[in-house]
Amino acid sequence: MKKIVLLIGLLSLTALTGCAVVAGDTVMGYESGRFVYHDGSLQSNYKVPFDQVWEAANKAVKELKASDVQTDRKIEKGTIDAVVDEEKVKITLEYVTRTETSVSVRVGTAGSNVAAKYIHEKIESNLRK
Repeated sequence: MKKIVLLIGLLSLTALTGCAVVAGDTVMGYESGRFVYHDGSLQSNYKVPFDQVWEAANKAVKELKASDVQTDRKIEKGTIDAVVDEEKVKITLEYVTRTETSVSVRVGTAGSNVAAKYIHEKIESNLRK
């Protein structure tokens, strides 16, 4: 119980400062209240329906000239696995509500925050088109 309280306190601080917390072998961080970085994946919620985000993510992968693209879409969840610049990329989309979708991006084995953020920017750009 003491560890949970400590972890919640630390996560609250990171939400205000935009830094990361290491708890055991788990790394979590927040950036400007919009992105959550968790164990190598950068996650963000979009106030857009699942179908539109799915199309935007697939378009982003094409724009990045990805190879070995494999998609797996279900009703409430979908994944896009690909290789971009010799790095494995995994984009996971999850239905949150009728008008909100969660997107998690992981680049490489250990996870690259910068590359994942770039892919999020591509998805967001496609949603605005």
